[in-house]
Order: sequence, then structure tokens, then C-alpha cells
Amino acid sequence: MTAAATTARVIAAATAAALGWLAIPSACLRSTEVHYYTLASKGPAGLPPAAVRYTVHVAPASVPEAVDRSELVLRISATELAVEDGHRWVEPLRTGIARAVADDLARQLEGALVSTSEEGPKNRSDVEITIDVQHLDVGLAEGAAIEVAWTARWADGRPPRTGRSFARARSAPPGTHDAAVAACAATLESVADDIARSVRSEYLSRR
Repeated sequence: MTAAATTARVIAAATAAALGWLAIPSACLRSTEVHYYTLASKGPAGLPPAAVRYTVHVAPASVPEAVDRSELVLRISATELAVEDGHRWVEPLRTGIARAVADDLARQLEGALVSTSEEGPKNRSDVEITIDVQHLDVGLAEGAAIEVAWTARWADGRPPRTGRSFARARSAPPGTHDAAVAACAATLESVADDIARSVRSEYLSRR
């Protein structure tokens, strides 16, 4: 073999190796694609100042340690949870839950200006809502189940109202992360319904 032929083989081998290394990052990028999810829909438009009768603030939720992370945590069996590294919450779960409940309350409570911690409140609110998520299960096939203890405290000193909400929603269609997150959001709508009924009845009873 001539020196020229040997040199050509060496160059060809080096080129093939370089192309192989270049292909690896591309494959890695495909395998590590991350999808992000939110529990809150686009909130309703804010009320004009003249329409505001009272203010409601929803504090960040307390959530179980097992699910208090950026990744979605899915129930696989009675004893197994899976951390989905490629499927993540766009914001901390405690914040997302509060925002979702606040959005639903704003739609249900006529005359109430509803905020979360990120939006305010600039001044003390008339009603402070605290949410303690005691149980949260999310599964691709089963959907979501939630248990929440909540409290509504009024700034004027009237006795606080407390409640406990249980909700379950199926994934539709089952088997997708989008549907599982939508089911989780649906359970929070049910929780917000319970809170709204309590706040509304208390507000109307004191007018």
C-alpha cells in the first residue's frame, strides 16, 4: 500500500469517527425532550375598580413531599410511583395549584378580586384562602384523585370557615400525560367549587 493510500484511509476513518460523534448529541437531544404542563387556564379578565366588592387571596398550597417536585409524579401501582423526568410542571406545584384554584374562584365569585402570591396582594385581602393538599394521585390511565383541607379566613375577625374536599376525575382519553394533567385540573375545579360556595354564603350572610 502506498503512502498516499494509507493517508487516505486514515482521513476516511477520522471523518467517519467525527461524524459518529456529531450524531450522538442529536440523538441525546431527541431522547431528553422535555414537555411542560400547567394546571391553570388563562385567568378571567380583572375587574374594574368600581366593580370590586371584596378581595380574595389564595396562598401557595401545601403539598405532600412525594409530589413536591418539578417533575410529574405518576402512580404506577399501590406501592410504586414514577418520576417523569421528561414531563414537568412549568411552575412549582404549590404555586400552580393556588393559581388554578384562584382562576376558578375569580370566575365564580361575583364582585371578588382574586389574587395569588405572585400577583399580590398589595394590601391585606378581605379573605385569605389556604390550601393543604393531603393526598394527590395522578395516573395515565386512572386520572387524578385529590384530598384537600382548606380554610377561608376573613380579615374583619369573623370565624374562619374550614372544609375538606375530595375529588376524582378520569383521564380522557386515558394513557396520555396531557389527559392526566387535565384530570388533575378538573379535581381542582371541584375543590374551588366547595371553597366558592363557602365564601359566597359567608359574604352574602353579612351584607
